[in-house]
Amino acid sequence: MSRRQAEKNATRERQEATGQPYQAALKGLREERLAHREGVINQPAWSPADEGPVPSALSGLVRFHADNICRYLNDAVHRARYTGLPFYEWQRMTLYHLTDALEHLNLLIGTIAAYLQEQRVAPGQIQSHLQVRDDKAVRAFITPSALTHLAGLTGKTVEGRPGVWHDVGASIAKHTGWTCPEREDALETALAALYANYPDDEEAFDNLPAPLKERALALNELLRSFTDPESTT
Repeated sequence: MSRRQAEKNATRERQEATGQPYQAALKGLREERLAHREGVINQPAWSPADEGPVPSALSGLVRFHADNICRYLNDAVHRARYTGLPFYEWQRMTLYHLTDALEHLNLLIGTIAAYLQEQRVAPGQIQSHLQVRDDKAVRAFITPSALTHLAGLTGKTVEGRPGVWHDVGASIAKHTGWTCPEREDALETALAALYANYPDDEEAFDNLPAPLKERALALNELLRSFTDPESTT
């Protein structure tokens, strides 16, 4: 498809969505493109988001979605053990679990990317972090749901009905409603115990708060007994 044809298609879509005349829709589309271009050109090489501590809301965002992603992955792994399950039922439920996990993962990535854009992080830097080649691939992550989710996370209002992801974002920032910090602590402890390079790296758990570190060490010892029975002797 040529660039000219793509512009025509985009204009018609806007015309249908807004009820504007074709020329008005085309003018608005071009003005937005020019404004976006100016914003990209004038963006600094660095931004406040490059320095300083990580915003607590973003840490909470990662913990919340990681909890949900692992829950769905656990469901998918558990489903794989149902050897007596009809194949149709297995494929249906396994793909349900995996696509639910993917929805959380894509939303998490898109919300962080949208936040970085708001902080005027250089486009090339965002592309590098996302490991993509162009801005089009970045925009694919930043869906309307991601923007709504970010609005809730940062305490902003949206026009019309906010939607569930706005409410979830607000609850993450406030540690209420949809979130469960205790379960997220348990998940972090379990993941650290399972994947940390311990005891080869004696400092593997030092980044954890003291109570979580103590539990991770105990759980790591238990997990090692599965692969190395002599580790408990």
